[in-house]
Amino acid sequence: MKKEKVFWGVLLILLGVFLIVSKLGYFSEVNVFSLLVTAFLLVVIVKSLLRLEFAGVLFPIAGICIMYDEQLGITNITPWTVLIAALLGSIGLSMIFHKRPKCVNFQCNCEDFNFEKIDVEDGSRVGVKNSFGGSVKYINTDNFEQADLNCSFGALKVYFDNAVMKNDSAVVRLNASFSGVELYIPKGWKVEDKTNVVLGSMNEKNRNNQVTTNTLILVGDIKFSGVEIVYI
Repeated sequence: MKKEKVFWGVLLILLGVFLIVSKLGYFSEVNVFSLLVTAFLLVVIVKSLLRLEFAGVLFPIAGICIMYDEQLGITNITPWTVLIAALLGSIGLSMIFHKRPKCVNFQCNCEDFNFEKIDVEDGSRVGVKNSFGGSVKYINTDNFEQADLNCSFGALKVYFDNAVMKNDSAVVRLNASFSGVELYIPKGWKVEDKTNVVLGSMNEKNRNNQVTTNTLILVGDIKFSGVEIVYI
């Protein structure tokens, strides 16, 4: 919610700047109504991307092309060619990526996935990569130092309750885009969040305020994704 408020706040500021600049004679060919419609379509595109709803992405793009066809020099393919292309593209992408996450407010509904279970013995460094699907990873090691977690357009659950740190701290490099990630952390651990979040969210559940034994340092990038830390 906070990220959406920031987005709309920046958008309103830009609209105000545009009004002043347009009154000074710049960008006179672009009216305020077209700009407002464009801003609305961009919001639809972003929200549709989060849900992998391809029609909600391609048709707004087609609408933008139609509105600015003269400026873009594409009057010969508007409106019907771009609309038909958007329709065909939506059908084709929906057929290819028919298993997709349903995301609301950067949180993915994990029930939409058939999770692949990964439960093997691990070394000090663990790597997990997941795309367009669901995975559950159980980290089993007595000398845990680092985990590299990469998830795009999917859902990932990682359990650390069977991991014993080699030192007092360990690092998790998390890179998530258009995904939902759940990290299950022992209550005796402290989590230091140093991730870079862009239009996403980071939440904690069952946080322990008592004395901690180890520190887990989170680094990486979270883009258009929801990450939930659950203490168990």
